[in-house]
Amino acid sequence: MKKITIILTVCLCATLIFSCKNSQKTAEAEPQTQDTVATADDELIMNYIKEMYEKDLYWEVEWLKKHCTPKLLKQLKDDYEYDGEGYAFWEFRSDSNDGGGEDDRVVEVVKKNGEFYYEGVDGGTWFRNIVSAFVKDGVVMFDAIRRDTTYVQPAN
Repeated sequence: MKKITIILTVCLCATLIFSCKNSQKTAEAEPQTQDTVATADDELIMNYIKEMYEKDLYWEVEWLKKHCTPKLLKQLKDDYEYDGEGYAFWEFRSDSNDGGGEDDRVVEVVKKNGEFYYEGVDGGTWFRNIVSAFVKDGVVMFDAIRRDTTYVQPAN
């Protein structure tokens, strides 16, 4: 009887050790989404979005050509509302015509569902834009931009 008890105890211990190691390997193997774990590229993009907005970099055609994919450049050209050719650089801002104030800033940038949402204040108007972006050869590239139509301005 003692031998059976010892054998059962050893088997039980081996089973526990094996199952603990297996569950640890399974937990380590499960991929985490990029939305929960920010990569170095994500951090670079989020910081650059803030810099781009707060330094008004999007106003410069050379900046657009360096940091926008051909797809986004086409969108910005197609959305240009005036005579002649140009880019709808204002799509990086809010719908306000009174932007450019001292209080203009990005309040928050988050990654959600593979896109970057940036919330800001533009001439007293709160807004949130959604951009698709990636890093290519160390340069932040924007591939798409749109207004977040579900955004509700924070209460004062």
